[in-house]
Amino acid sequence: MSNNGKGFSNWEGEAFEQLLFDYLNNGYLESIITFFEHEPQQLLLIPKMLSDERLRLKVGAFAIIEELKQKNEDLLKTIVPSLIELLKSPDKNIRGDAVYALEIIADYSAKAALIEALNQEKDPQIREFIEDALKKLQ
Repeated sequence: MSNNGKGFSNWEGEAFEQLLFDYLNNGYLESIITFFEHEPQQLLLIPKMLSDERLRLKVGAFAIIEELKQKNEDLLKTIVPSLIELLKSPDKNIRGDAVYALEIIADYSAKAALIEALNQEKDPQIREFIEDALKKLQ
């Protein structure tokens, strides 16, 4: 609690995100996975990780998704709408990463968005990724 009696979380804000991303970028994957297990509301940071240009963050985000898929896949469903938004990114790498994350999560609620993305996608490699993700949902 803060001095004025209002509750707040230390786990929010740009400074916290930067700290978390730096930790992940520096190889503290296990600690970050544990953090997400104890602070599941912070999973919305995963799509931001996939939007980051640092490769270690993207790889870390996929590792987090894969680990949580095994431990508590229902938690991952909370980030599906944010990942669907990334399908509209002008950056093909971000679109591809979003597709791969959706493929790992394999939540049927993403099917319509993936079909729409497939119909709009011009890049043949991303189209192939989307087709693979859709196969996994069948």
